[in-house]
Amino acid sequence: MRSRSTPVLPWDRSPAPRIAVIGDLILDEYLEGSVTRISPEAPVPVHLVTEAVHTAGGAANVARNIQLVGGQAILGGVLGADEAAGLLRSIMERDGIDVSAIVTDPDRPTVKKTRISSNHHQIVRIDWEKTHALSRLCATELVERLLALDVDGYVVSDYGKGSLTTELLRELFERARRRGKPIIVDPKGRDYHRYEGATLVTPNRKEALEALGLEPNDRSSPQELASKLQQNFGLGAVLVTLGSDGMFGLPAPGAKEPPLLLRARAREVFDVSGAGDTVAAICALALASGANLAEAMNLANLAAGRVVEKWGTQPILHDELAAMVAPRDEARASLKAPSLTKIVSEEGLLERVGNDPLQRSRRLVFTNGCFDILHAGHASYLEEARALGDCLVVAVNSDESVRRLKGPTRPIVPLHERMRLIAALGAVDYVVAFDDDTPERLIRRVVPNYLVKGADYSVENIVGAEIVVRAGGSVQTIEFVDGISSSAIIRRVSELVKN
Repeated sequence: MRSRSTPVLPWDRSPAPRIAVIGDLILDEYLEGSVTRISPEAPVPVHLVTEAVHTAGGAANVARNIQLVGGQAILGGVLGADEAAGLLRSIMERDGIDVSAIVTDPDRPTVKKTRISSNHHQIVRIDWEKTHALSRLCATELVERLLALDVDGYVVSDYGKGSLTTELLRELFERARRRGKPIIVDPKGRDYHRYEGATLVTPNRKEALEALGLEPNDRSSPQELASKLQQNFGLGAVLVTLGSDGMFGLPAPGAKEPPLLLRARAREVFDVSGAGDTVAAICALALASGANLAEAMNLANLAAGRVVEKWGTQPILHDELAAMVAPRDEARASLKAPSLTKIVSEEGLLERVGNDPLQRSRRLVFTNGCFDILHAGHASYLEEARALGDCLVVAVNSDESVRRLKGPTRPIVPLHERMRLIAALGAVDYVVAFDDDTPERLIRRVVPNYLVKGADYSVENIVGAEIVVRAGGSVQTIEFVDGISSSAIIRRVSELVKN
């Protein structure tokens, strides 16, 4: 779901850069549910699963970031001969990612991380993995497939699961050096000699301290850490990610660029899973497209700030990043006329998001309401709804529909003003009106991946729930902010007028 009529990102050209992603392939599983009782078998909580979601982790998530932000990803690594491998392959193939460089090892299980959570708060994580080095046979086959690729750049995504042997990295780095292609490394462990000659290495602060043998509470500056990594391990440029403090980039020795410290954009952090993958992916695409380190860092900083707002391991999308770096005059135009960008008709909505939840590149979240007297509770509710997926559609009752539901004195605010206010919220992607008493007909047309309502509804009583579940989607409820509602605000205003 992206348009390239107006190139905005460095890789918005044809053909898009081809990036080989090599590393540990992980299946991320999320078992969302609730805990309401203690087991009679032992003093432990009973977790009732309401939704099981599978997505790509590790190097596979790097590949998804590259593919869905506008590049061409070719994924290399090792999977087992098991159900987890099939699920991961299907995710990659659905996104159009080339999986021809993946090798199967029947003696090695696919790495899987299962996160059990209640109301999007993790309770426990369960890992399935074996981290011994690849067999010589598998390593040889993987190297042969990787060296046969014709690509514009490489990403090494090392999660310490044994897929990246020293010999494999040596041959890969030599190949990249001979061809003059950038190689970006998301590192792991203490021995960064394995990455000698990398164009760019992207550790977080904790990883940098570990590689240098320093204590976690060491007070070295980001520049000191980056300089020591360069000197100790023969690295090129070093980008140290600093979480909420942003990121620091030290150019390669001899480069004319100055060091750069970027502050993180103010964001509501919902889940940091996969942010490092996004940084590596965006830097690889930018550098392969001819951008310099500062340009790559700026894009990566924006992208990482967006993905931490999402629940679970999710990639950045082309339209999301393009919207954040659009020329200033386009940004101003969208602020002056939100109806041109977010407020859509039913047909316009279907043109933008389609009606097949299995074919979308974005996970569509749908909610509805009157939204008469927009307040802070609405804002919190919509932000939490948006974090469930990649695109939030808000369906708004027409004035006639509100009158039928709430009486002749409502709505206080007419439809076009309610829609414009909702469109001004950053969490909202599209706003559409409906004139029926319920949004069932609209839900049937759109078939969202997630249907969301307030927690005052039980799932079985939510209109459209059966439609969404039958199509493989999920129905979620979100708690309201206590004491805030349109009706309460109207009552307070009425009391003040009377007094």
